[in-house]
Amino acid sequence: MLTVLQKLSGTIRRFAFHSGGNVAMLFAIAAIPLLLAAGTAIDYTRALRAQSRLQAAVDAAALSAAMEQTGELAKQKSAGAIYFKSNVENSELATAEPTISVDSEKVTVSADMSYPTSFMRLAGIDAMNISGHAEVALQKEDNVEIVLVLDYSGSMEKNSKYIRMRDAATGMVEQLTANAENSTVKFGLVPFSAMVRTSMPAEYVTQASAGPTWTGCTQDRKAPYNIGVSTPDPTNDDTKWGYIDTNGSENAVPKYDCPMYQTKRLDILPLTADVAAVQAKLAAMTPLGNTNIPLGAEFGWNLLDPAAPFSEGVSYEDDTTKKFLVLLTDGVQTSGHWGPKGNRSVDNGNDNLAKVCLGMAEKNITVFAIAFDIKAAAITKLLKDCAPGNYFEAEDDELSGVFEAITSRIEKSMLRLTR
Repeated sequence: MLTVLQKLSGTIRRFAFHSGGNVAMLFAIAAIPLLLAAGTAIDYTRALRAQSRLQAAVDAAALSAAMEQTGELAKQKSAGAIYFKSNVENSELATAEPTISVDSEKVTVSADMSYPTSFMRLAGIDAMNISGHAEVALQKEDNVEIVLVLDYSGSMEKNSKYIRMRDAATGMVEQLTANAENSTVKFGLVPFSAMVRTSMPAEYVTQASAGPTWTGCTQDRKAPYNIGVSTPDPTNDDTKWGYIDTNGSENAVPKYDCPMYQTKRLDILPLTADVAAVQAKLAAMTPLGNTNIPLGAEFGWNLLDPAAPFSEGVSYEDDTTKKFLVLLTDGVQTSGHWGPKGNRSVDNGNDNLAKVCLGMAEKNITVFAIAFDIKAAAITKLLKDCAPGNYFEAEDDELSGVFEAITSRIEKSMLRLTR
């Protein structure tokens, strides 16, 4: 027995090829508007996609023009035009020309063009008009929280690398806070080597002396707490940080002990809007000891997290604030970390860095990673994976340029499209 679909198909075929009268002609005439409708839908879909791409190019051009903060209108317009062209070249939008205007309050960019059709030509419609429009307020509006996780291991003394790091970081602080009248910019600092020195409630530290606050040196918590930011349970030592007097058993000598971290001024600075305090801290710190990259990243994330032991960060749900972490190191991991099997090893540390970076990404924290004077492929891969799209390499005097590039990306995030 034939199905309903088969019967209908057969009926249509017989109708189309019926030799009597004008049935075949009528069928052909009736098919024309159906084909035109289908073709119109295809043209319309293509035009919508092109308009989306045109709008994206206009948005990028407006942001780029707003970022050109020389105060010279010609340079701002040129920057916007160059960025627009770079986004549409070698595409069907290449003939579009942007109109860019700049005044004391905003940048405005618009563009429109006739987008050629294919099927709609049958109805006498050769093109469809598509357009894009964007406005960007020149005053930065979004708030930012930035934690600089900086390598202060002993190797940073070579050729005074830590001084170039200090100067580049100081430049970032000055630039991001110079034109932020409508924004709150907070900085935090995590100077790391084999340990970090910090203050936190004593109930979150094993072996801490009695008192509301503990100050001292520590390494990572036991797994899996060292790859996240959960607040320690005062009744469970496994969740806490532990007091460490020396810089690992391999360096159990006075010059690497915790008091030397104090002498070198290597204390964590929680998030603060006090620019002078951040600058003074950067100016005071000097290198010491081995390298513990995931420890720095772990504490950097904790500074950005709103929960204890550091509570200066705003909620992740605050849509007016963006969070950033800048991680810089000049060497490979040399300190052991707790792993899931209850052992400590350097390999665990490398694995933990990847997990910490993934955790931050899931919280929409943008991570920038800088390999400073590093040749080892193992660590450069770790850093690339940690900060996809935001990885930089620098040698010697290139570092200031890298910090300027990162600063520019952060500044762009503070601008808001207001169209």
